[in-house]
Amino acid sequence: MEAVSSYFSANPAAATLLAVVIVVMLLYFILKKLIKLAVVLIFVILLAGGIYLFKDPLTTPEKIKNSVETLKAGGEQITDKLSNLWTDTKELAGKAKEVPGDVNDMLDTARKDIEK
Repeated sequence: MEAVSSYFSANPAAATLLAVVIVVMLLYFILKKLIKLAVVLIFVILLAGGIYLFKDPLTTPEKIKNSVETLKAGGEQITDKLSNLWTDTKELAGKAKEVPGDVNDMLDTARKDIEK
């Protein structure tokens, strides 16, 4: 055990390489399970959609169109709100930059009033 620790202390590049290999292997095994889970979930969703389509094939295209329109409208609303948030944030940042100067001016006038 002492020989291994002395080897890694003498060769830090080897220790770094070992650490990288261990991290890559851990990520591989974790992502492998997540990919399997994603494939199973996609399969279940497609199966449920197929069953739904099989039960009521005539109204499904209309429902899909309504869902897409609702999604587009919601996306537009989110875009509008985010753009408003961005402009409001810019305005607040501008005001926040002015505050320290205003406070200093108020302190200076207060000092002048005290000196009188």
